[in-house]
Amino acid sequence: MTYTTLIVERKDPFATITLNRPEKLNAVSMELLSEMGMAMDEINEMADVRAVIIKGAGRAFSSGTDLQGLGGGMDRSRAGYRYHLGRHQDAFLRIERLEKPVIAQIHGYALGAAMELALACDFRIAAVDARFALPEVLYGIVPDLGGTQRLVRAVGLPKAKELVMMGDTIDGREAERIGLVNKAVEAEALESEVMQFAERFLRIPPLAVGLAKRTVDKSMDTDMVSSLDANATVQSMLLNTEDFREAITAKLEKREPTFKGK
Repeated sequence: MTYTTLIVERKDPFATITLNRPEKLNAVSMELLSEMGMAMDEINEMADVRAVIIKGAGRAFSSGTDLQGLGGGMDRSRAGYRYHLGRHQDAFLRIERLEKPVIAQIHGYALGAAMELALACDFRIAAVDARFALPEVLYGIVPDLGGTQRLVRAVGLPKAKELVMMGDTIDGREAERIGLVNKAVEAEALESEVMQFAERFLRIPPLAVGLAKRTVDKSMDTDMVSSLDANATVQSMLLNTEDFREAITAKLEKREPTFKGK
């Protein structure tokens, strides 16, 4: 598939999505959101891909919303706007639905929609000098691509309110301290750190990884009984996989397992 705003590369066992508008600091446009959803669909069909990395070309992960690009051609009536917004939100929902781990590699800026994109990923690794913010309130609006909901889950209600209601900017070290990112490292070590993190998934059965992602995500939205019932369904599926049998056999034979995602 050909993309205009993204570069999608597959180098088994990983896929990399690079936001590719460096002349605009990878500002998030309508086209980029649409292509991100298509990229998730494409990667979903790559059975051998074990992890996905999302990063930005040039000087930043992304400076956030491309106001000119998102505003052009949009129906500004309430119903029309909600329709368009729902389409934009779906791009990030597809990242969550993808049964593969998705890692955001963040340098420079991750502002507004870009921070919302990072929050939709399963893991975030950032440079210590990266800058994070949801500044929408400073413009009289609020984050609308899932940033408020996902931020609460990442850092808790009080800190999420502080960041959303004040529009504050924080760096990578502070983002790590509050739990917004999994790890903050020096900029020159960022790429190698992300790759080392991704390689950890090569030692884990991919079906279990993907379904563990779904069960953890769903546990945030369901009551205990419903969540446990979903766990039981998932477990009954995994107990019948070749990977489960291989894991047990390898343990008994005291060797490294070889997982096939079956």
